[in-house]
Order: sequence, then C-alpha cells, then structure tokens
Amino acid sequence: MRRLLLTIVCCALLPSLGGCVVWRGVANLVRPDPQVAEVRAVPAPGLVAPELTAVADRLYARAADAIRVRDYALALELLQVAAARAPADVRVLNAQAVIYDKLGRFDLSARYYARALAVDPGSSIVAHNIAYSARLSGRAVDTGRLLAGGPPEGPAAGNGGAIPVGAP
Repeated sequence: MRRLLLTIVCCALLPSLGGCVVWRGVANLVRPDPQVAEVRAVPAPGLVAPELTAVADRLYARAADAIRVRDYALALELLQVAAARAPADVRVLNAQAVIYDKLGRFDLSARYYARALAVDPGSSIVAHNIAYSARLSGRAVDTGRLLAGGPPEGPAAGNGGAIPVGAP
C-alpha cells in the first residue's frame, strides 16, 4: 500500500518537476500545430469571365425588381455593386438617385443626379427626374434649362450639384 501511494505521489510530482517542456511536446503529439494552406482561385478551362457591363445590366434589372416591390435597401446594395462594376452607367446613377428621392434623402439624390448629368448631360430622363425631385422637396427647377443640357439653377449650382436639404 505504501509503495502504491509513493508511486502515485511521484507520478503527480514528476510533471511539475520536469517543467512545461515535456508537456508541450506531449501536447504537440496530441494536437499538432495547424498547417498553413494557400488558397487561390484557379480559372476553369474554357470559362470566360462575364463582361462588366453585362454584370451591371443584370444587377440593374434585379435592382429595378427590388424597387418595384419597395425593397429599397436591397436595391441600393445591388446598385452600389453595379456602380462599382460600371461607374459611368447613367441608369445606375439615376436609379440610385430615384431611391434616395423615395426615401426623402434629397441631398443624396441630388449628388447622384449630378453624377448622372456629368456622365450624360443631355439625358432627358435624368432631367425629368431632377425636376420631379425638386417638386417632391418643394423647390423649383428650370426644366427647360435641364433639358437643354445646362446645369441646374438655384442652390444646386453653387454646391457642385448638391442641393441642400430644406432649401427654398
């Protein structure tokens, strides 16, 4: 009995006397360090990446569907991705502005209308939407000047296309 008790005490004290070095080695045997693997995309043979404009067209179509069902958050997300793919797409910029009009954020809609006009100054759709936005916010905009391709008059002209919220 004494011998068994001495063996148990020695086995209990041996690891503490041996230090952590022994246990670290045993732990590595049980749980080895993870291996670092490099993951990279490999193109499939014969697979051609879609054109950026085609991707933007599909995203725009999905955003238009989201606008129809009044899911403006989804529409904005889709349009932001589309704008990253095709930053000079007037339809995308105009759609973003329309959503901000619907949300009552006329300051942001004015920014996107200004960007759309910078890309296509003669766009009658953008000009009509700017006039509609102005009516929604209670401002007057010269539609004839917009349709002629000129910049909007009034408070928007001094702010680089940004119309301040609550401007008369």
